[in-house]
Amino acid sequence: MLLSMLLPGAALAQGSGSGVTLNVMVEQERVVTNEKGEKEKRRVAATRVVPGDEVIYTIHYRNGSDEPAENVSITIPIARETTYVANSARGAGTLITYSVDGGAHFADPGRLLVGSRDGHRRPATAADYTHIRWKFIEPLPPGAAGAVSYRARLN
Repeated sequence: MLLSMLLPGAALAQGSGSGVTLNVMVEQERVVTNEKGEKEKRRVAATRVVPGDEVIYTIHYRNGSDEPAENVSITIPIARETTYVANSARGAGTLITYSVDGGAHFADPGRLLVGSRDGHRRPATAADYTHIRWKFIEPLPPGAAGAVSYRARLN
């Protein structure tokens, strides 16, 4: 699978006075032998991925401004060729919400509904998610940097 097919659409950082820049990485965990001859898991660039493989999307952020960035949120679409792995989103100091309608609306997983084939609405599952949003609880100080992440499985 080509790496370009695994890349989601553009990640977006929003906030007042936002000098926040983003860098998206796509990785996999592989078992490798370390210098001591011991097996350990390491993250490596996702260069060869086949259906069923799990990839880790890490969005590195940095406030390059001289001012705190307030009301910052990072939004990223889930790549179409992948399915979000339930409960895998991480982001210290953030409120994580999801969208099932292409990023128009976001909510906690328990509040998301989707239409079913019989015309009724059902609770959304991780497979229904189209976007993830991390909203920072506190302003990002000047120079602050970190990362948020999630896992997805190649369809």
